[in-house]
Amino acid sequence: MPRFRIRHALVAVLLLVAMLAQGTWALAGTTGGVSGSVVDANTQAPIADAKVTVSSPSETISANTDATGHFAFISLIPDTYTVSVSKDGYAPASEAGITVFADATQTVSVSLQPALKTIAKVTSRAASSLIKSGTTADVYSINSSTSSTVKALGGGGGLDNAYSAIATVPGAYVPVGQAGWYQSVYIRGGDYDQVGYEFDGVPVNRAFDNYPSTNASALGQQELQVYTGASPANAEGQGLAGFINQVIRDGTYPGSASTDIGIGGPTYYHKMNVEIGGATPDRRFSYYVGIGGYNQDYRSYDQHNGAAISSLFGVPVDYQLPPAAAFGTPPPGVNSSGIGCDPTNPVSASYDACYNVGIYGAGPGGLILGPYNM
Repeated sequence: MPRFRIRHALVAVLLLVAMLAQGTWALAGTTGGVSGSVVDANTQAPIADAKVTVSSPSETISANTDATGHFAFISLIPDTYTVSVSKDGYAPASEAGITVFADATQTVSVSLQPALKTIAKVTSRAASSLIKSGTTADVYSINSSTSSTVKALGGGGGLDNAYSAIATVPGAYVPVGQAGWYQSVYIRGGDYDQVGYEFDGVPVNRAFDNYPSTNASALGQQELQVYTGASPANAEGQGLAGFINQVIRDGTYPGSASTDIGIGGPTYYHKMNVEIGGATPDRRFSYYVGIGGYNQDYRSYDQHNGAAISSLFGVPVDYQLPPAAAFGTPPPGVNSSGIGCDPTNPVSASYDACYNVGIYGAGPGGLILGPYNM
C-alpha cells in the first residue's frame, strides 16, 4: 500500500512539470522584441539616457538607454513598429518599418545629430504688416503712411479717399469709375450693401437700407481697419460681407501742423489739405483739426471715361439690339401695345417700348472687370 502511494505522487509531479513547460513554450512563441543602441552621429559615442519609443497600431512603449547607449524591448506584440529617439541637445530621429516577428528580436541602431543651441527667441512684426494679431477675425490694418503710398492706385477713382487702401486688402474689390458718396465696395464676394462702416468707432450706416453716410475721406485718417468677414463682437455697426472702420488722428505733444497742396495732369486735378494737432504734456487734453478739398476729372479706361467702350452708359458694359429679323411678331418698330420703337436709336424716348417687348438686351463687345452695380 505505501508503494502505490509513492508511485501515484511521482506521476502527478511529472504531469505538472509537463504542463508548465508547455505553457512557457506557448508564451515565448507569441511575442518578439526590439533592441539596439543610440550613438552620436559625429563621434559615434554612445548616448545615455536618451528616450526611445517603439510605436505601432498594437501598442506604444517607451524606455531610456543605459550608460552604454543600449536599449531593449521584450514581449512586443508582432506588428510593424517605428522607433523614435529624442535627447536634449540632439535633433530627434526615427526609424520606421521595423517588423517584429514572434519569437525573434530585431536590432536597430539610431544616430542622433547634435542640434544648434537656442540662445534666445525674438519675435518681430513689420510696421506695414497687414495682419493684426490678437483678434478673433481676419482684420487688415493699414496705417497712414501706407495709405498715403497706395493712394496712386486710385481705388474707385478717388485719389484722396480711403478706397485705394481698401483695394489693397486681399478679398476686397473696388470698381473703377466711381466718384462721390457711397462708392461700391465688394468684400469676399458679398454685395456692396452688405458692408458695414464705422467712423472712429461710430457706425455710419443708415438703419433701413445700410447706406453709409460717408465718402471715406483719407483726411486725418490714422488707421484703416478692414474686416474680411462678419463684424467683431464689440462692433456697433453691422456688415454681413465685411466691415470697415476709419480711425481718426489724435493730437500729439509736441504739436504739429502741415499743409499739403497737389496739382496733377493730364486729367484735371488739384487739392489742398491743412491739418493742425496738439496736446498737453500729460495728454489729458488733445485736439486735432483737419480741413481739405480737392477737385478732379475722371478718366477710366480711356480719355473719354469709357465712352469708346460703351455707347449707352459710358461704363464698360455694352448693350445692343438684335437684328430686325429676330423681332418676329409684332412687326419691327411696333410692340404689343402699338407703341413705336426705333431700333437705331435705343436711347430715344422709344427705349421703354423696345425694352417692354424684349428686344433690348445685353450684347457682345462689352467689358466687365469685376462686379458692377447697375
